[in-house]
Amino acid sequence: MNIGNEAVSPVVGVMLMLVVTIITAAIVSGFAGGLPDTTYKTSNVALKATYSQTNGLTITNMGGSPVGTSNTVIITRLTDTFGDNEHLSWTIDPYDVVTKRGQEAGSSYAWYTNSGSSGKNSFEAGDAAYVAPVYMQNGMESANTFSVNNESNVGKEFWVELSDRSGMVFAKTRAVITK
Repeated sequence: MNIGNEAVSPVVGVMLMLVVTIITAAIVSGFAGGLPDTTYKTSNVALKATYSQTNGLTITNMGGSPVGTSNTVIITRLTDTFGDNEHLSWTIDPYDVVTKRGQEAGSSYAWYTNSGSSGKNSFEAGDAAYVAPVYMQNGMESANTFSVNNESNVGKEFWVELSDRSGMVFAKTRAVITK
């Protein structure tokens, strides 16, 4: 006598169909709700950076997408040439970034002017941006061990990163410290 085994197979089949239906509904709901729109298109930029303790930082856009300066943050970060201090980083104030060497921070040549408006709207291929030595590392004294303006750090390197305001880095290059 065979008792209780007749309904097992149909119940398992119905449960599997319910699971497949729920998974399909979740996928359709995700696409309908904008799930694929969460992808972020970043800029594609090739950078070159040089640093002179006399003339400051020069960042050149070597090619790629134009970069909107109003949404761009420049970060300098020490490399392993400074020992185990790669966690140290500084954000450069956009008022201190100028498009013509020797111009005053906040002038009409700056990424941001003193009036708070955007002086230079985009950083395009072939463009250069300059930061005077005094504005590097938020005015850190040159005698500080980690200062890029410390004479004993000539030959060492630091990273120059461009990121958006949310912190997504989209361009990065090394700069060697020279006299």
